[in-house]
Amino acid sequence: MKNITIILFAVLALALQSCEKVINVDLKNAIPQLVIEGGIDNAGNPAIVKLTKSINFSANNIFPGVSGATIKISDNVGNDYVLTETPINSGIYKNNTAIGVIGNTYTMTVITEGKTYTATSKMPRQMPIDTLIQDVFDAGTPSGIVKSVNLLFQDLPGYGDNAHVLQKINGVPEPLVFGIGDDKFSDGGIAPFQIVNTDKKLKVGDVVQLELRFVDRNIFKYLNGILENAQNNSVPANPTSNISGGALGYFSAHTSETKTIIIN
Repeated sequence: MKNITIILFAVLALALQSCEKVINVDLKNAIPQLVIEGGIDNAGNPAIVKLTKSINFSANNIFPGVSGATIKISDNVGNDYVLTETPINSGIYKNNTAIGVIGNTYTMTVITEGKTYTATSKMPRQMPIDTLIQDVFDAGTPSGIVKSVNLLFQDLPGYGDNAHVLQKINGVPEPLVFGIGDDKFSDGGIAPFQIVNTDKKLKVGDVVQLELRFVDRNIFKYLNGILENAQNNSVPANPTSNISGGALGYFSAHTSETKTIIIN
């Protein structure tokens, strides 16, 4: 399993420059676009879809929620799950009874502001977490050597498995750190992920929870597009979305398993 631990951040650029001319990119007057982030898993977590609007470069990092949408998730065996907007958080829609099934294909339909957006995702097979191991990592920066957590699982024979690892520290999700990997080079072997955040150092007593998801190939490509943007010095392109209709974002039917370790 080839694995990548990445720092996810917004890659911003003010201009593209060539030897012939300078192209000014207007970041202040970009037209807001609908952003859809949706998912359903097999672990009993609520199916959730979050609707927001993109913001201008000069604005703060508060993305306005989009209320009043009609949203449902359907599967290929005839089940329909209607998502309702939460009364506290504008733009967040949930269904607490929808539980995903491995092998089923799920279609999300969002109707808002007179437009319809759809996306389809198939829930892949799942491999359990084998173990979590405390480790150290030499960042090669002023951060020096920092504590980290390794997640290992046994990849099943047969190519096409795509893993996504997320981390929480003391119950707080880390939006900046996650790992992605596929089994292109080590099908059927032990797959290790080392999750490192040099900005938020782990200390003794911290409770670290790692979630291992298996996602379909389209979601892997979307996450990989974010990685490429993070590593690219040019003006970033929007990662390829699986949502039709012109919205940004993604819809993922994925597996989910979590394990916890206490740092010593």
